[in-house]
Formats: sequence, C-alpha cells, structure tokens
Amino acid sequence: MRAADLDVSGVIHRLFAGPTGSGKSYFVGYMVEKLYAEKRPFILLDTKTKNHLGLIGLKGVKLVQVRPGVSYDWQKLTKYPYLLLIPTLRTKTAELIEQYTAAIDAVYDAGKERVVIVEEAHNYSKNAYAPSPVLELVAREGRGKGISLWFITQRIQDFPKILWSQCYMTYLLKFLIPQDIKYVEAFIPDFKTINRELDKHDVLEYSAIDSIYHIVSHNDIVRHTDHLG
Repeated sequence: MRAADLDVSGVIHRLFAGPTGSGKSYFVGYMVEKLYAEKRPFILLDTKTKNHLGLIGLKGVKLVQVRPGVSYDWQKLTKYPYLLLIPTLRTKTAELIEQYTAAIDAVYDAGKERVVIVEEAHNYSKNAYAPSPVLELVAREGRGKGISLWFITQRIQDFPKILWSQCYMTYLLKFLIPQDIKYVEAFIPDFKTINRELDKHDVLEYSAIDSIYHIVSHNDIVRHTDHLG
C-alpha cells in the first residue's frame, strides 16, 4: 500500500503504537499534514518540547507552550482550527496531563469537528483497566459531535483496552518485545507473522471493521515539515 492512499477522512478514532524510536512521531506528523491538506481542524497534545514542533511550519498552526502554574482559557483557544500544545522543560507530566485533560474537555464541550491527537496516551489512565473518564467519554460520545481521537503510545500493554476497542483503525510499527507481540495478537490475529514482515519504520494499517491490513513502506512516508523528535 502506498502512503498516499492512507485516508484521514471520517470521524474515526485511531491508535498509533510502537516502541520508542520506531518512527511513530514521524508518521503521526505525516498524517497530521494530510489532515491539514484536507483543512480538518486538529489539536495536537505533545508531551515533548520539540517532538512535533516542526508542524508550526504549516501556516495557521497556533503554538501554545503549557507552563507550570498557569491557567489557560481552553474554550477560547479551541476556536483556533489548528492547535499545537507543547510543555516547557519545567512542566511536570502530572500537571501537563491535567492541563491537557481540561483542553480535551473543552473540545468536547465546544462540540465542533476536531481531531484530538493524544501523545503518550497511556499516561492519562491509571492502568489498562481504568481509562481516563474524559477520554472514555469522548471515545464513546465524541463521534456524534464530529470529534475523533488519535491515541499514540509506546506502551501498548498500558493503554486501556476499552479505548482501543473504540478505534476503527490501528497503525502499528515493528515491535521487538515478545510480550508486546503476544499482547497485540489478542486484537490482531497473526500479528506475530505480520510483524516479521515489517521493516524498521514500516507501518501496519489494520481495520477493525473488516480485519483487513496493509503494510506501508517507510520509503513512501515523506513529510514536508521538519521532524525534530
């Protein structure tokens, strides 16, 4: 399958997963560029200071640095069609997740079309069996408001199964740890065999609707913005 054939249309929840260094951020940035090309509003909640910073090269993307101890008017900020949120070096993970949860809540209350891209999505939940109440609400009810969730994680076993079950599309990069591979096989039959076919930075696209999968070669995934992660 060619990267150009990847479809970002529709109000669909999606999961992007793979080990650290597998190419998730590069690929997600590529998919965000496709959203932008189709003029689909998005808010990207980054957990690193530079991971997706190159996306501000897209005209109209509003950058917000989330600082410790600062209150933000998320209702006002969600009026921008393209939002990139990043932490400062001093922003602790717990406070960042609290701020981002408030931002997601504001998007849900606004009730307008938006793709919400959640980096390190496993950090929002206590464990794989106790999802974030806000993420679960948006996963269940958000589609009716035109809101799509894109979850990104490098810790697949810590990501809540109930949230994954709401994702019609899953994108996986090559896994190396046997326990992770076995875990994924509970959702995607024959993943162990499919995983062997993946070269480094290749992407497996899997549809939960019809159980059809495609492999996208890393050679075809070419971004127009800088990747700084």
